[in-house]
Amino acid sequence: MGFEGERKSNSRIVALMVFLIISVCSCSIGRVYMGSEIKEDPKEKIAVGSTTKSEILEIFGPPILVQKQYDGDIFIYAYHRKNSTTLTLEEPVFTNITFFTYTRIQQKKDSLVILFDKDGVVKNYGHYKGTTELTPF
Repeated sequence: MGFEGERKSNSRIVALMVFLIISVCSCSIGRVYMGSEIKEDPKEKIAVGSTTKSEILEIFGPPILVQKQYDGDIFIYAYHRKNSTTLTLEEPVFTNITFFTYTRIQQKKDSLVILFDKDGVVKNYGHYKGTTELTPF
């Protein structure tokens, strides 16, 4: 009886080892960046009432969108970052079964909206920096 129980235990261990050998664990990391990073701090570079369109273009480059208004233009800058990681445990040889998948996605964006008056001088602006909230992988 002792020998038979030990044999069953050994066969289970062998089966588990075979399963682990043919199972595949994969990991992938993805990063997507869209737009141009807003490198300068608008609080330091923009003076409401005196900074002009040409100065804004020189500092921040071309915006992703320009909206024409009857009382002045609006420049919109945006920078999107998306980080993702995926961990998968699967048996690809015989059954092609996925046992476990874990995915983590983080998306944040920086945005800058600048309003100009009819003369092309900054009337007001808004800035949000969300990409600093992304956790490193």
